[in-house]
Amino acid sequence: MKRKSVQIRKFMLIDSAYKSRILRGDKVTTIRYGDYEARPGSEIYLVITPSDTAIAKVRITRVEKKKVRELTNEDARLDGFSDVKELLRELSKIYGELYGDDEVTIIGFEVIKRFEDGIPLKWLKGLNYREPVEIARLYLENWEKLNLNRETDFILRRIYNEGLGRAVRTFGPKRVQGALLKAYHALYGAGII
Repeated sequence: MKRKSVQIRKFMLIDSAYKSRILRGDKVTTIRYGDYEARPGSEIYLVITPSDTAIAKVRITRVEKKKVRELTNEDARLDGFSDVKELLRELSKIYGELYGDDEVTIIGFEVIKRFEDGIPLKWLKGLNYREPVEIARLYLENWEKLNLNRETDFILRRIYNEGLGRAVRTFGPKRVQGALLKAYHALYGAGII
């Protein structure tokens, strides 16, 4: 029986061990056991585990299916490893023993935006995958129509001017998340998003 393919639409989970390699540009693919589907040209968030924090927005550059025995040193290098033996050792740690006929999917990507402070995945989901800075910008462009309280206004201005991390350090995560959700719902209710 053939396994169903995994659809990659909004985000892709990556182990936090690979974060620095990705942000440096040393890892520009991820190799997944099984059948994965992603649309080249689509933009998704890379989310590190176990913290479930988006570290970057990436554009999918390619999706290629291969048998394990067909993997090359070049595949390994693009995935951030020195050679195919090192790659296979790592894949076996993640997926268990792999055989030559097992199918893997190579997903290529390019980082188009880094999130220095990271964005919690649950916040992105709550904002319908809109970035906090975008919500803050839209709020500032339309604040007169939205009638939000002073604290929410102040937090959104801080996000826009100084970044999400600074706002969280100043006001705490719950207040920042609350302000973002209020702004999102107000923008949605006004037909702006």
